[in-house]
Parts: sequence; structure tokens; C-alpha cells
Amino acid sequence: MDNKSLKNSWAIGFTVASVWFGTHVGGGFASGNQVIGYFAKFGPVAALVYPLLAMGLLAVIMHIMLKFARLNGFTNYKDTYSALYPQPWMEVFFEIFYIVIILAAVAAAVAGAGNTLANFLGIDYVGTTKIIMNLIIVAILILLCIFGVKVVVAASTVLSILIMISTGLVVVAGLVAAKDGDAVRMLQEYGAEAATYSNQFSGGFLNWAPFRAIFVYAAFQCVSIPPMIAASGDMGTTGTKRACILGWIMNGFALSLSGYMLAKWYPMLQGLQTAQIEGFLTATNIPNQTVLTIIGLKWLLAFFSILLFCAFVSTCVTLIYTMVQRFQGKLFPSVIKSEKLRSILVAGIAIAICFSISLLGLTTITTKLYGYDGYYALIFVVIPAFIWGIPKIKKLQAEGKKA
Repeated sequence: MDNKSLKNSWAIGFTVASVWFGTHVGGGFASGNQVIGYFAKFGPVAALVYPLLAMGLLAVIMHIMLKFARLNGFTNYKDTYSALYPQPWMEVFFEIFYIVIILAAVAAAVAGAGNTLANFLGIDYVGTTKIIMNLIIVAILILLCIFGVKVVVAASTVLSILIMISTGLVVVAGLVAAKDGDAVRMLQEYGAEAATYSNQFSGGFLNWAPFRAIFVYAAFQCVSIPPMIAASGDMGTTGTKRACILGWIMNGFALSLSGYMLAKWYPMLQGLQTAQIEGFLTATNIPNQTVLTIIGLKWLLAFFSILLFCAFVSTCVTLIYTMVQRFQGKLFPSVIKSEKLRSILVAGIAIAICFSISLLGLTTITTKLYGYDGYYALIFVVIPAFIWGIPKIKKLQAEGKKA
């Protein structure tokens, strides 16, 4: 196979698509929280279909931006977005989106790790318990940021593979065990009632509330664009297209299957949480963990909980490290000469901000903060890809440049 064929092969496309998959399928996805918040709560049909549409939209945006980067010879998002917008300084619009989503992701990971630990210990993640658990996570982060960053980074790939495998097992186990009769009996035992799906299709298939989740979810998942630009290197046009197609299939079907499984469990989980049943006060926060608790697969519950906890902590450490690398050189370098001291200050500030946000809880962060940043991204990231990206691509191609 010659070099040109290799750059456009399905194999290299799969490698690049895996970067997108790895960025998407983190703790937020594996916990099931995002899946319920954006898809499963609207019912099985929405949970099965809308994730495919959301990832399809993101695949189109991804293809536009990767092709634009390739035509210009860019390998990083800063240069790409500086050239995309009418004025280079407008790249700050993407920076704002990117920084907010990273801070939100760290805060969500702190809350998620704290919630996962509390659930595993059999404690309801509310009130003082929430603060204590999140403080424990912060203490772990400080220690890892000082002594274990390299270990966490080195282990992140293996951890990502294991969390994908364990999440797949949870989805299969949840689908097999999702029996309406058992759900009714359990709800009756606790004196609770099954919840109804939110905004189900009384207004038709394109009911606005669930339908807009497609756009918002795709928009805040544009956080995957920077690593995809870096990973795609000098791929050709066909290779870029194949990477986006494979990315859509991998992410879309994983999200769809997880959503369908959780949609089956949603009425029970939300019913138990609404009835304030002890042990289920935060049933929908980490729904995959709650499902395993109800099913009673203790070995899988332990395996999944440990991996999910590690995934959340790993996300925190790697993103904080990214922020340190990004901002320590800008933190008054003429006044604070020590690079190590600047790094500690940036990490400390980031952890303090994220801890404060984490007290909002995982669900509030993923549905509200991610959601608002998603609306922002629709305006400043998604729409620009279409109104400026496509015309500029056509112009570059007319000039004889090849992607």
C-alpha cells in the first residue's frame, strides 16, 4: 500500500475515529448521566433514534472542520479557527467555549467521582455527604497532580478501553434484566410510582424538547474537534470522510444502545428518586451504577464502580494538567519566575473553581452548564462551520489546493 492509499484507508480512519470515541465515551457517558439527561428520559424511541442524529450532525461538523484544516495545512484548532472566522481575533469565541466545557468537565468529574464513591459505600450523596465526598476527591487530585500526573496519563489509554468494555457489559446486563413486571413489584414494595417520560411524543415525532437535545448535545460535543484536528495529521479527503463516518457509527450506536437500555429503566429509577426512597435519593445521577445495584450483579458493580471512579479522577487530572500547560506561562511570568510555582497556582485555582461548581451536582452540571455551553457553541462553533467553513473550502478547492 502506497503512502497516499494509507492516508485514505479505513484503518487510518478507524484510528482517528477512535480519538473521537475516546473523547466522547468518558465518565459522563459511562455513568449514564448524560445519556438520561439528553435522551433516555424522553422514552425508548427518542433514546434509540436521536443519538444517531446528534452524532450524525457532529460528524458533518467534524468533516467540515477537518477538511478545512487539511486544505490549509493546519494541525491545531487555534490556527484552524483563526482562519475560519472573518477576523483572526474571533478565535477567542471558540476558546471561551473550550475553556468553559473543560472546567465544567472537571467539575462534573469531581461530582461524578464523589457520587460514585458514595453509592459504592451505600451512602446517599446529599447534603454534608456530598461536600465530604467531593473534598476527598479534591485531596486525591492534589496528590495526583503533584506526584502522579505521568502515571495517570500513561494509564489513561488502558483505563479508557476497560471503561468501554465495562460499560458495554452494563448495557447488555441492563437490557437483559429490564422486565416491566419486576419494576412494578419493586416500586410497589417501596410504595413508589413509576415516573412518566418527559415530553414524550404527544406533540409528534419532532416534539421540540427532545428534538433540541440533538443540537445541544452535538454542539457541546464539539469539544472533540481539537483532538481530532491534531490526530488527523495529513490525512487525505477520503481518509477524513471515512474517519467521520466511522466516528458517527461508533459514537452514535454506543450512545443509542446505552440510551435505549436506560430508557427502559428510567420510569423505575426516577420513581424511586422522586419518592425519596433511602438508598435511591440520587438514583438517576449515576444510573448505570444504580441499575447494577438493583440487578444484584455484585462482581460487575464492583468492577464498574472502581473503573468509573478511576475514569472520573483520570479526567480531572489530565484536564487540569492541560490547563496548567496552557496557562502557567501566562500567569505573571515576569513576577513569578518559578515555572513550578506558576503550575501549582494554576492547578490550585482550577481545582478550587471546579470544586465550587461540583457542589451543584453531576446532573445540574451536565444538563445546565453543558447545555448552556451547547447553546453558545451552536452560535459560535456550529453555525460558523456552515456559513464560513463550506464557502472557504470551496474557494480553496477552486484555487487548486488538495485536502
